[in-house]
Amino acid sequence: MRITTVIIGVLALSLLSLACPRASQTDTAAGDAVNLQAPDARDATAIIPNAPSAAPFDGESRFLRTADGYLVASWYWPPAGEQAPGVILLHMRGRDKSSWGDMPEKLVAEGFAVIAIDLRGHGETLDPQGRRMQLEQLKNADYLAMLGDVAAAHQALSDDARVDGDRVGIIGASIGANLAIMYAAGDKRVRTAVALSPGLNYMGLEPLGYLEGYDARALYLIAAEGDETAFESCEALEKATAADPVSFRHFEGRDHGTDLLTAHPGLDMTIISGWLLNHLPPQR
Repeated sequence: MRITTVIIGVLALSLLSLACPRASQTDTAAGDAVNLQAPDARDATAIIPNAPSAAPFDGESRFLRTADGYLVASWYWPPAGEQAPGVILLHMRGRDKSSWGDMPEKLVAEGFAVIAIDLRGHGETLDPQGRRMQLEQLKNADYLAMLGDVAAAHQALSDDARVDGDRVGIIGASIGANLAIMYAAGDKRVRTAVALSPGLNYMGLEPLGYLEGYDARALYLIAAEGDETAFESCEALEKATAADPVSFRHFEGRDHGTDLLTAHPGLDMTIISGWLLNHLPPQR
């Protein structure tokens, strides 16, 4: 009788644990795991951890799941109007989605929807096991796989009925500039790319070989003359591309990537007003 009672008790506890699973772990400190189900982008039941840190300027904060299971931390600023073009912001190596200062706010004020992401291995983005990768862990294959992070951002824009996912621009800095050109080359819904300090080979990202796919869309190249690698890369890209129009703007100094925006006040509005409003104009 006592054995039967014990067996019944164990069965009852097992049933109870199935009916009331423990809450998933959502502590996303470096090296800590979150409780994720199979990393399948089609799995609607997959557990997503708590949102990333709060976005400035009343933006929205959430994770985007990539096709290979990464959780890309993003800040999103929806447009004020309807059928707005979207802009994706891609930071430089070792930085994160906060690198753009108040540029997202300025873009929204001009009628764009804006999404800034943390590329894998950066910021708050998590690997498929729910861990933050360290920058030094990244290999060239990881940098190439960042194209999937860009695709997740593009999909997030397309999923918003207020955004025209067929009219998108990408602004990238350093490795983000290379990714902007490479991703745009493979997706004609990207109408223009703005490349701050691109390179011919950053961590295995080689945009020159992608230029044939970029075809005759607008391309804006920006670099400092003292940043020799980026400057010479812009010269080579300008010469090789069939982009129409293509413009190469250069500055004195050695500033690189998003540091150009700080070193040259007004450059952000030149990109917005002088380039995007001409080649990716919102509907008015």
